[in-house]
Amino acid sequence: MKKIYKILLLTILFSACKKEVKIQVNIAHAQQNKNIKINIDNINNSDIDDIKIFIDGKEFKTLNYSPVFDIVLDKRFLLGNHQMVFIFTKDGEELKRIEKNFVLFAENSPKIYKYELVNTYPHDMQAFTQGLEFYKDTLYEGTGLYGHSSLRKEELKTGQIYKKIDLEKKYFGEGITVLNDKVYQLTWKSGIGFVYDTGFNLLKTFQYQQSKEGWGLCNDGKVLYKSDGTEKVWKLNPENLKELSYISIYTDKHKITRINEMEWVEGKIYTNVWQKNALAVIDPESGAVEGIINLSDLHKKVKQHPQLDVLNGIAYDKRTGHLFVTGKMWNKLFEIKIIK
Repeated sequence: MKKIYKILLLTILFSACKKEVKIQVNIAHAQQNKNIKINIDNINNSDIDDIKIFIDGKEFKTLNYSPVFDIVLDKRFLLGNHQMVFIFTKDGEELKRIEKNFVLFAENSPKIYKYELVNTYPHDMQAFTQGLEFYKDTLYEGTGLYGHSSLRKEELKTGQIYKKIDLEKKYFGEGITVLNDKVYQLTWKSGIGFVYDTGFNLLKTFQYQQSKEGWGLCNDGKVLYKSDGTEKVWKLNPENLKELSYISIYTDKHKITRINEMEWVEGKIYTNVWQKNALAVIDPESGAVEGIINLSDLHKKVKQHPQLDVLNGIAYDKRTGHLFVTGKMWNKLFEIKIIK
């Protein structure tokens, strides 16, 4: 990653022109909606007719020769990895091309949001929480670990489990979400997910495709969003579970990997990052991290034990606009109000 922050000097030699043509492309730290400067030196208008520019295989623009020009990558371009190709032509013939891979970062740094603690409720300390969601006033929870993975319905105020099924010991349960009276549950490394009705009767299973692992899961009322431990969040068709596309999660400076439990909140994706006691607020269109909520103080309020007990679990209550958060093997579940 250190190399990304160096200015890249690209030199092209046109044998036909018998002179050295220098192109300086400053795409070391490209940011959405900000200029990428292109500088071309030591070439005359008579040497070339135009410059064709392709980004990810699609022609972006064709320029009559200009020694200095800007390219702006707007929101049509998702964050993450891209390839830019410059093709110099004369009389319809290609003289030279140069290819350069670059990373597109978010336009702005994340805002820091605060929270207000509203209520505290009991939570099963044996639950290795992987997914948490409200659906029609019912709190659903999915838990992990081999031999301990489950799907549950719980009573919020008491923490009582009144409906539960256990996964086979070969499965490590991961994220869950509920859409149109169907409960979707991922597994970690088995490459398989489950679809149940709200009575926890198994309707079908589905196989992962390009996303190799299952981590977090949420939905926007139309499609599912699935994380796989990388910087990618995949969009899935809820009917056939096919992967439709993906976004990559970036701040203005960094790639964010290990996207874990997710929740759809008023047009944004709220997510845990594995082993971080904070939430990230993500724009589902671009993948930009728009906000950060530090919840490390909540970890201090739960019973400490030697197990891995990091924050994981986000449920949104549309009636109040509050979030309910817990962690792996936390003995408490917290109701919080986000302050922006």
